[in-house]
Order: sequence, then structure tokens, then C-alpha cells
Amino acid sequence: MPTNDPTNDTYNPPGNLSDDFEKFTFGELEMDELFWQSNIPGDNIPWRKTSLTQGTNLKAKSVHNFNPSTVVWQKI
Repeated sequence: MPTNDPTNDTYNPPGNLSDDFEKFTFGELEMDELFWQSNIPGDNIPWRKTSLTQGTNLKAKSVHNFNPSTVVWQKI
């Protein structure tokens, strides 16, 4: 019979307060969708897609150009 040994178990699921992100390219996003440039929580700034090639930084309120093949992340 298997034993329950938490100190030696290799499976360690993330906590229930962690953010889950899904990987997309900028071109796959719909207009006005939120996205992040990294999947690391904490110092991560939200963006909003405003056109086919531009996104707005929601903290700095500045517009930047993006390549449609740029990898971005969305919270799920």
C-alpha cells in the first residue's frame, strides 16, 4: 500500500491564490482584451489591445506598438 509522505512527494500544486496565465500571440487577441507581457505574478503590468498593432499600458497610460507574433499572456 502506498504511503503518504508530504516531505518526499514530488507533486506540489500551486496555491489557490496564485494566478494562472495562458500563452497567446498578440495577433490572436480580440480588440480591448487585457493581456500581460509576462506570466510571473507580482510586478506584472496589465495591457489592453487597442488596435491590430498597438496596446495601451494601463498603469502608465501610454501606447506601444506590438508585433502580431509577440508572445503575451492572459489570466484564466
